[in-house]
Amino acid sequence: MFHNHFSRSREMKKLPLVFLSTLILTRIAVAGSGEIFTMREFFELEYASDPQISPEGNQVIYVRNFADIMTDRRYSNLWIIDIDGSDHRPLTTGHRNDRSPRWSPDGSKLIYVSNKEGSSEVYIRWIDTGQTARLTNVQYSPGNIAWAPDGKMIAFTMFVKSLPSKPAKMPEKPEGAKWADPPKVIDKMTYRADGSGYQENGFTHIF
Repeated sequence: MFHNHFSRSREMKKLPLVFLSTLILTRIAVAGSGEIFTMREFFELEYASDPQISPEGNQVIYVRNFADIMTDRRYSNLWIIDIDGSDHRPLTTGHRNDRSPRWSPDGSKLIYVSNKEGSSEVYIRWIDTGQTARLTNVQYSPGNIAWAPDGKMIAFTMFVKSLPSKPAKMPEKPEGAKWADPPKVIDKMTYRADGSGYQENGFTHIF
């Protein structure tokens, strides 16, 4: 009995990888039918990521990533599929970024991060009805969302801004004075990123 349970557990762990590989290879096979892959075809590529098996082991929710040639941006929606490959359908749609789906311990609900209302927030969805509600109203994007074992609370990480260090105390600027911008004090190895510029000072906290 132990051997059968162990073998079944190993097979269940392999399913997301097999499912993800099949979806990617199928798409590549369509795109690579003997013709040279062009940069324009990049916008037609879709791929699956972050597959999550339901507690009952009969369904998988994953993130389906795609691009939009009109806006030159990448988006992602949540899709669900039965473990046997049937009933494959979207849970969310639209030009937005839905990510990090996580089943509740009893399999009745789902939490995920979405920017459908502008900023990235944590949402909850009831699987049987499809009803959704926003759980957070935060300044920065939440990450690493997780359920408590009893399903009554959730936890997540978030960046919290802190004041930059000052090597010296500068005098107060007189009213109406036109001074040069204050110097930037850099005290960390990674301080700037492409597309976003200088990084804000702060730390990642658990909530």
